[in-house]
Amino acid sequence: MAGRFEGLSDLEWRLFEDILPPAPQKRSRGMPHAAFRTILNTLLYVLITGCRWCDVPRGPQWASKSATHRWLQRWQADGTLAAMQARILGLAEERGMIHWEYGAVDGAFSPWQGGWRGRRPRRERQRDFDPQPDGSLWDAIGQSHHACQRG
Repeated sequence: MAGRFEGLSDLEWRLFEDILPPAPQKRSRGMPHAAFRTILNTLLYVLITGCRWCDVPRGPQWASKSATHRWLQRWQADGTLAAMQARILGLAEERGMIHWEYGAVDGAFSPWQGGWRGRRPRRERQRDFDPQPDGSLWDAIGQSHHACQRG
């Protein structure tokens, strides 16, 4: 796991409280809406710890995984997540916690170059091996490829 998270403090909650949309009206039937603070607690728990959705904790300070995921999708669509991110980045930059000149990008997992980790398009893979009449596979220089041999 990437980290530990016990829930938002009152100060942290006040950072986001005014950004979130107004709470929906109470429904006449079904389960009541989860409080936004519990939704945000659960969402941040997943992001900070790196756990799977099925492993979110249960209790009074946490929301269900389905409610959290549903509100995550809504907040992504209506721009609430972008506003939350802008607030956090603005505060961090204001306090000198972000140094933009030291950024880095890691392209080790990029599939575009077709490196040894990535898969090549099917047409390129088929060109490397010519099926022989006896069913064996031979590469371009005439070496056989079997499961027990590396060519």
